[in-house]
Amino acid sequence: MNYLSRLLIAACALCLCCPAQELHSFFPESHVALLRSEIQTRKTDLIQQNLTLSDDQARKFWPLQRSYENDLSKLDDSGLDFIRAYAKNWDDLNDEMARSLGKRVLNYHKKRDDLHGKYFDRISKEISPTVAAKFFQIELELEDLVDLRVASSMPLIK
Repeated sequence: MNYLSRLLIAACALCLCCPAQELHSFFPESHVALLRSEIQTRKTDLIQQNLTLSDDQARKFWPLQRSYENDLSKLDDSGLDFIRAYAKNWDDLNDEMARSLGKRVLNYHKKRDDLHGKYFDRISKEISPTVAAKFFQIELELEDLVDLRVASSMPLIK
């Protein structure tokens, strides 16, 4: 997991190490798509290495995992929109904008938690609770690494 951890942290560092006022121009869609593709490839490799599945389990798991990643990607678009909005308004963030952005980020995290629960239940039911737990153990560790890097790279509200 060390390699993927370093990759995710490096990718986030590249995207988020610039000052807040420059962040909104630093996230072109082509870069986001490339980064997502690279991370997804590495993440899939990591899951394959750490999640032992029978042939029958694999036939059921991988379509569920792809569906999860598609749903997560759509949700992550809203997270990226939040970061862009924050960066764009950082210099003159007023109470109204702070309230809006705060509610958006909390809503994003709630939806992400709901998505985890939805797929944990599906994987538990269609494969096994052990496979679901191990998959989300890996998944949440990776998400935590990215979240930590993003959070530590964003300046506090003035």
